[in-house]
Amino acid sequence: MAYKALYRVYRPQTFDDVAGQEHIVTTLKHAIAENKIAHAYLFCGPRGTGKTTIAKLLAKAVNCTGNSKPCNECENCKQITQGIHPDVIEIDAASNNGVDEVRDLIDKINYAPTQSKYKVYIIDEVHMMTPGAFNALLKTLEEPPEHVIFIMATTEVHKILPTIISRCQRFDFTKLSNEDIVKRMKVIVDKESFICDDDALQLIAKLADGGMRDALSILEQCVAYNDQHLTLEDVNTVYGLISLEKKIDLIKVLLTRNMKKALQLLDQMKTKGVDIKRLTLDLVDILKDIIIYRNTNDESILFVLSKSYLDSIVPYISCEEAFSMIDILMDASEKYAKVINPSIYFELAILKICNQVKEEKVVEVERVKVPDQVVLETQVSEKQEIEDNDTVEEVVETYVEEVIDEEVPTFEFEQTEDVEQQVNDDIIVDNADIMNILVQAQRSILENIQERWPIIKRYLANLNTAKSAAMLCDGTPVAACPGGLVISFEHQPAVNAVNYYKNYKQLSTFLKEVLGDEYRFVAIQSDAFKEMRKQFILLKRQNQLPKPHELTLKHIDSHDLDHEDVSEAYTYAIDLFGSDITEYKEKK
Repeated sequence: MAYKALYRVYRPQTFDDVAGQEHIVTTLKHAIAENKIAHAYLFCGPRGTGKTTIAKLLAKAVNCTGNSKPCNECENCKQITQGIHPDVIEIDAASNNGVDEVRDLIDKINYAPTQSKYKVYIIDEVHMMTPGAFNALLKTLEEPPEHVIFIMATTEVHKILPTIISRCQRFDFTKLSNEDIVKRMKVIVDKESFICDDDALQLIAKLADGGMRDALSILEQCVAYNDQHLTLEDVNTVYGLISLEKKIDLIKVLLTRNMKKALQLLDQMKTKGVDIKRLTLDLVDILKDIIIYRNTNDESILFVLSKSYLDSIVPYISCEEAFSMIDILMDASEKYAKVINPSIYFELAILKICNQVKEEKVVEVERVKVPDQVVLETQVSEKQEIEDNDTVEEVVETYVEEVIDEEVPTFEFEQTEDVEQQVNDDIIVDNADIMNILVQAQRSILENIQERWPIIKRYLANLNTAKSAAMLCDGTPVAACPGGLVISFEHQPAVNAVNYYKNYKQLSTFLKEVLGDEYRFVAIQSDAFKEMRKQFILLKRQNQLPKPHELTLKHIDSHDLDHEDVSEAYTYAIDLFGSDITEYKEKK
């Protein structure tokens, strides 16, 4: 026996087997049960959504002699299933669309059915019939013999004459949801003893675009590629797709305006035969999810991204940037139909995104009141030196990441007399607190922080976060552990600002928003950190590293961070009006 495709083998044989289309199935089942059968039906909707299948089920149900309709056990049901029943006639309107064919059909309609109650005519692709053929069928369709039922199916209902539509019961088929498609595929996979990952079936459902027949055709092709264990990567390979992670990585590269790296990624994709049209729409879907999540903070209504993917992309991009990218990508997508090679317009879209220049903004921010000097106690002796060619593995390493400099807003800081008055004040940073972070340092945590660090510059344009972003954007994370972070600065005044206890609470809140987790942080001058790192390596070689313990920052913990200095005027206002109606606001 010749091989049969999956969609033919597993064509639904009862109404309960149909995936989706509940509104149509329910209506037809009630009509059959109450014996209220119409003389003409029009099934319209996208391809592969069950129009022909339900037409055959209806033909079986109206001619079934069993108890359940259809029963698939009586002779009528078996013959209709096999396609050999003399009273169920399937006509392809694409090849039988002329007036002569319709007149021949009309002549045969008057003959009574040979072995069943109804003679059923299933006319597929009925929109292909000519206007003359429609007109010839018009009168017969309006008043056919009692033993005749017309079932017409089409994907382009707008091409059918309104006079034809008005004489039929019209049923609009909708695209199947991914859940319905996956559910049906799992039934078939179990019967065929295939092993398929759930994420592979989810991707197949997405590629099918609401069509069950397309989904089964794709599944069959993918299983032919790997009949042992079908994975998501297998589906990506067969259809020239890239993973969601790589799509997000491409968006990140575009955000850095790194044109060279973006073009390199595109070249790699073209080498692997990636479908550029599909990639464009996938990127738009990701950007849409970002916009939805940034405005709703609800991951349950997203289409593509899950929680883990949200954490890897949402902090890097604003809604304005996402909308800008969508506009450029959609503009390119509209031009794909005009060229043989759509990658040309996709490449131009990448160049356009990378070449965007933001207008420079000037924002005045009052300089924070911090001491100008810091005394850092260190236990490193001048005699303790590590040679440059020392091959000992360093546990704490600086992580180098290429980030293209962006056009960032310019900030003008206003010098105040209070700062000059505090120049001689010292902040004592305990070297042991920093060493405790180094002892517990984890490379993966540091890399994650360094990956997110460049986006601090994006917060400079927001007046609410500009002060914190300005203090931190020039720093470099050099060591991190669970809940602890060391930030290196080239110049000492920047170290002073970050270590000043009055700034700590504000900076801590800002870092939690940017990094996603809360960290106890301390700033250090870059040369001082190099010396401390040498000491760390030396102590490690001598097995004298201090034991890790709970993170402490003595220069911060010794102060009440919730205490606010109030002016004499505020104290006078409280005495005069009472604390209930008096509110203190910092001058901006």
